[in-house]
Amino acid sequence: MARVFRIVTPILALLLLLLLAAPGRAEAQPATNWRERATTYFTILYAPDSASEAERYAGWVDAIYEELAVAFSYRTATPLTLRLYPTSEDYYQVNPLARNVPGVIAHADFRRRELVVIVERTAQQSDEEVRNNVRHELTHIVAADLSGNHLNTGFHEGVAQYMERPAGELERRIAALRIARDQGRLLPWSAFDDRDRVYATPEVAYPQSLSVVAFLVDRGGFARLREFLSVSARSSGYRSALERAYGVSPAILETEWLDWLPGYLDGGYRRSALQAYDLGVARDLVAQGNYAAGAEELRQALEWLRRQADTQPPEVLAEAEALLARSEAGMRAEQLAESARQALERADYERAVGLLAAARSAYASLEDARQAEVLAIYEQRATRGLQASAQLAAAATLARELRYPEARVAADDAALEFAALGDTARRDNALSLRATLDQRQRLIGLLLLVVGGVGVALSLVGRRLAPPPEIW
Repeated sequence: MARVFRIVTPILALLLLLLLAAPGRAEAQPATNWRERATTYFTILYAPDSASEAERYAGWVDAIYEELAVAFSYRTATPLTLRLYPTSEDYYQVNPLARNVPGVIAHADFRRRELVVIVERTAQQSDEEVRNNVRHELTHIVAADLSGNHLNTGFHEGVAQYMERPAGELERRIAALRIARDQGRLLPWSAFDDRDRVYATPEVAYPQSLSVVAFLVDRGGFARLREFLSVSARSSGYRSALERAYGVSPAILETEWLDWLPGYLDGGYRRSALQAYDLGVARDLVAQGNYAAGAEELRQALEWLRRQADTQPPEVLAEAEALLARSEAGMRAEQLAESARQALERADYERAVGLLAAARSAYASLEDARQAEVLAIYEQRATRGLQASAQLAAAATLARELRYPEARVAADDAALEFAALGDTARRDNALSLRATLDQRQRLIGLLLLVVGGVGVALSLVGRRLAPPPEIW
């Protein structure tokens, strides 16, 4: 399969297929005087003046072989051939039909077990994109092995693209897929069986096939995708292979993919089962004390990580679980603080004090001091409420002891504090007590006045009724 840097036209794509389908024609053409550079898994063929380029590839091609071998749990037969054409003209001498197919950078020949790269056309690529050329074409050979060469064109291209590392080309593919989705040009999965249709619309078929494979991995993990490849070798077509591997019909999977696609286009494409999950967003949320958002992010991450447990580093899963535990602890601390605030609103000062102590302890265990000032304000308010409540209780006690002046002062102080706290119910209680005390004092004053008047009256009556004094 050819790896192209830019979109090819339908006619040129068909010419490319004819070219790659006939390796015997290439062997009949004039050949470069190839030199060999052997690595553990490859025989690198290069032109006499390209020794440095051969050494460059020799430095990492075996690592890519190992990378794919680990991912697929399969080691394709070696040695493989990696042929480096220095220029497009060198490539055209062996593949004359390719003159009509612009943009070809690399291709793989399953039968000859050969990878081809046109070095001249990689000049504008990043180092990662150059490595991706080899990843892509080597994946075609591995996928052909695993599927008994029964994997259709669309899934072949999707799997090969999925094995690439993130690079600038990925963004271009996603942009093309977004346009195809918006224009209603997405292909039915059945079109993946039609190689002419796939290569006639590469601007749609390539990014769409990548998204379909990403969906299958996201849904069932990379191990299930490997199973799909293996089952394909024993199946009549992609439909039966999908149903055997995923346990549901291809029609259901295609519907689920369409529902899943918007999230993929909105950023989900940056996540790959073959790359360690990036917990950076979750770390930042937790570090900022945004515990609820962090917990939501981490629950989604853990659901995905557990599905991808066969390819994700265990330390990433462990860190995600630890961050979630911290987020949940932070949410409990926040709930304690919120419950304390609500208790203060209800003027339940004693409960508020207990909740605040628990909240302060919870935040301390997280070494999070950001809420310390708020908790201190709440604590001050709760303390004032308790003190005012104590003053009101003291006023009632003094009243029972008939120490009305002192009771009145205590009730006044309590009323003023409750008013400052906005505790109208207890303020009214204090004012009611003070009014009662005032009434009692008036009654006592009146009673004393009456008693005094009665005493005076009795004294006057007694004087009148008393016998006149005897005269001696």
